Amino acid sequence: MVTSAGYELAAVAGAMACGVSLAFLYDLFRIKRKFVRTSTVFIHIEDILFWLIAAIIVFLASYIISGGETRLYFFLGILSGGLLYFILLSRIVTWALTGLVRAVLWPIGKILGLLAPVVRALLVKAGKLLEKIRDRAAIGVYRVGVDIRRFRNAMTKK
Repeated sequence: MVTSAGYELAAVAGAMACGVSLAFLYDLFRIKRKFVRTSTVFIHIEDILFWLIAAIIVFLASYIISGGETRLYFFLGILSGGLLYFILLSRIVTWALTGLVRAVLWPIGKILGLLAPVVRALLVKAGKLLEKIRDRAAIGVYRVGVDIRRFRNAMTKK
């Protein structure tokens, strides 16, 4: 076990980097929630998923940085790294990533907007075709039922 001041400072710096990565991960979840509406149940599932991922990241960071030793300064480093990220970088990163997602989704939305009438027309025609198939199948089932009843009646007559 190394206990020099340089080692302790490196461990705190690593913990701060871990805190920054956790805060960035949380921003990714926030950006996802801006674009995709989810029900309350899925929000809770996402929160549990975030905390599981955060626990794994903290465990791995602790193991890699300080050989698995977790002391108070390690957790304070994670907390201060996350706070610094939220104070200094969160708005900029969120704005940039939101803009990037919008820039990627804009052409997709335009293409889907152009294709929507065509898809609607195809769905209407497919619905009418399915109605005809259903009606013909119902008539066929009715005819088979009538034939079976006629056959049964013919077999029971003496």
